[in-house]
Amino acid sequence: MSHSGANGGSEAGGLRGFGDGHESGPGWPSGPPWHPADLRTGDPHQVGPYRLLRRLGEGGMGTVYLGEAPDGTRVAVKLLHHTIAADPDFRRRFRREVEAAKRVARFCTAAVLDAEVDGETVYLVTEYVPGPTLKETVERDGPLRGSSLDGLAVSIATALRAIHAAGIIHRDLKPGNVLLSPIGPKVIDFGVAHLTDTATHSSAVVGTPSFMSPEQFEGGPLTPASDVFAWAGTVAYAGTGHAPFGNGPLPVVINRVINGEPDLTGLDGPLGTLVARALAKNPAERPTVQDILDTLTGSPAMPSLVSGAEVMSQASVAPESWVTTLPGGDRRRRRLLTGVAAGVAGLAVIATVVAVWPSGGDTHASASATSSVTSTRSTVVVSGGPTPIASAASKAPTSSGGNPLREPGVRFAYRPDPDAQRQASVWSAQGKKADAALMRALAAVPHPVNLNLPAAEAGRTVASTVGVASARHAVPVFVTDHVPMKDCSQWGEPDERSYRDWIDRVAKAIGKARTVVVLEPNSLTRLPGSDSCSQGSKAGAAERYRELGYAVNRLGKLPHTAVYLDGGIKGWPSLVEIADRLVKAGVKRADGFYLNTADFQETDELLRYGESLSRCLYLKMNNGGSTCTGAEIDAVPAGTPLTHFVIDTSRNGKGGWEPPEGKYADPQIWCNPPGRGVGRRPTTDTGSELADAFLWLRSPEQSNGQCTRGGKGPQDPVYHQVDPIGGTWWSVLALDRARNAVPPLR
Repeated sequence: MSHSGANGGSEAGGLRGFGDGHESGPGWPSGPPWHPADLRTGDPHQVGPYRLLRRLGEGGMGTVYLGEAPDGTRVAVKLLHHTIAADPDFRRRFRREVEAAKRVARFCTAAVLDAEVDGETVYLVTEYVPGPTLKETVERDGPLRGSSLDGLAVSIATALRAIHAAGIIHRDLKPGNVLLSPIGPKVIDFGVAHLTDTATHSSAVVGTPSFMSPEQFEGGPLTPASDVFAWAGTVAYAGTGHAPFGNGPLPVVINRVINGEPDLTGLDGPLGTLVARALAKNPAERPTVQDILDTLTGSPAMPSLVSGAEVMSQASVAPESWVTTLPGGDRRRRRLLTGVAAGVAGLAVIATVVAVWPSGGDTHASASATSSVTSTRSTVVVSGGPTPIASAASKAPTSSGGNPLREPGVRFAYRPDPDAQRQASVWSAQGKKADAALMRALAAVPHPVNLNLPAAEAGRTVASTVGVASARHAVPVFVTDHVPMKDCSQWGEPDERSYRDWIDRVAKAIGKARTVVVLEPNSLTRLPGSDSCSQGSKAGAAERYRELGYAVNRLGKLPHTAVYLDGGIKGWPSLVEIADRLVKAGVKRADGFYLNTADFQETDELLRYGESLSRCLYLKMNNGGSTCTGAEIDAVPAGTPLTHFVIDTSRNGKGGWEPPEGKYADPQIWCNPPGRGVGRRPTTDTGSELADAFLWLRSPEQSNGQCTRGGKGPQDPVYHQVDPIGGTWWSVLALDRARNAVPPLR
């Protein structure tokens, strides 16, 4: 929405969803005199200390006004709609993003000056930037040339560096969000770049398709490289007069961005080469913002205020869309929420039926409500389809007073996988109906809530999750992932004391709720000071045991929480070695251990291995010197109380990959192996008295890393592309895993 006059920055400083409030016309830059009569009936004349002069724009989230501060300074005042401001989770996120926006250097951006987040009226105040947008200027005067274009490219890149240094990823850089002010270009719509219009938008796509990066459509993680792609598209538009991937229907544009080559006709020379590099499909192949500035200015630019790792840490909380799957009812779309804690309010619940043993996979059978053998399956029903009769399992379960996985009829609370949902939308728009259906089925499998968050955020996430799950008599699964030096890295809490505080936050949020907590993947397999983690020492190992022991004690005291420790996989570490570590970490006080968060081992094999490890633990607890020989394990008396376990079956579908002999110098069969499928869905129907459940603990759709199979790289010769970095959700891998699922996804 645009008007004529001066720019009020509807999104200057960034509140997405206000619509275009920028204006340009004969009166620019000073504009015509403003009068209260320019306000509409019902518009306020005063907000806080700011006098409102004129309405500049309106969008789904609120209205933007030209305002005047007490000292006479012109400002842009963005007033949120009351329906949005009434959401306490929104206010929490809004407060956090406003504080981040205030840290952005002002030289190439519209500064965030003030905000009210606690009162009845919620508003944001930004610098008033007079001037047309880049889009308006190009439409009116044609493409930029020479030094004007070079200067624009440098200014936008400089603004991005400042935005990224504050821990923000813009996500919607485009010609309409660059203002050509009297003192130079200014980037707007960055201040609350993680917020979307929760009241009206039902699409997971946030941004303007013609300038969005491929990973924004493919469900990949958003990083500063995503903004680099948008920088290139914006500069290309400025120099050619058209978007590099054109315009048109959304599916057409998406296909061009993901698969097509950009049209850079008219853009040549060093800048054209740099823009082409920045439009690479693979984020890892794009230049950094620093590279762009160095190339364009011929000298190193000043360093970022924070490291790239810090930027990623601060900017990684992206909005997610949630739906609620009601047991025994239709699938109904609820109000879309953003942020981790808010998203939990849209938890879906896997309904449970009591199964007749044996089961051939995802069972459809039902039997006595008193049976102790249970399985779970989703009751997602397409809206408008038949409504199944609610089973007895949808009622509140009879509590066992302890481990909820050992209750009859357990139901898992979960959130649909947002990456798979986004990919389903993309493929559906491209006409790939079968692939989209597989992604929707994959999204509906219960994934856990991963707690790799700071203490306060983790606590709020847990509290929101258990609140919704308890109301539906369901059990959430949490995976804590914040121990110091987690996975033999510099990440996690900084020290033992802070980790204890972190665990205390999680425990307090759980309270009396029924939950499952899987403690710290790889915390014992990659023990500090061990062969698999050269960092640390014996002192580091002792600290890790204390940290895990504290977590077991603190969480184990909760009345309805099950706690499981890292048991590795078969062969890593050795049976006796992992048993020693489990004993030292306090497995005797825990509910058991978990297996297979780091590999693709077969479920039946893991069941046998888990039982052997349980027997070895019995021997170790009764005779610390035992070496757990086959004879010793076989000699454990029948009926002996043994340690229970759970298995991650997320990657245990179609069998292993056998690369052609001699084709690869190092096949790296563990690294993104092709032809593997997802395994059995989360269930307590395991067929083993010791195996409490099959769960999905790590996302099977995530890349293991950038595999080269012993070649020069950087391409993976199996996939003929550069694999995404480890931990990245990868649509190619997700589709392969879904197609090879055992039992099939449906």
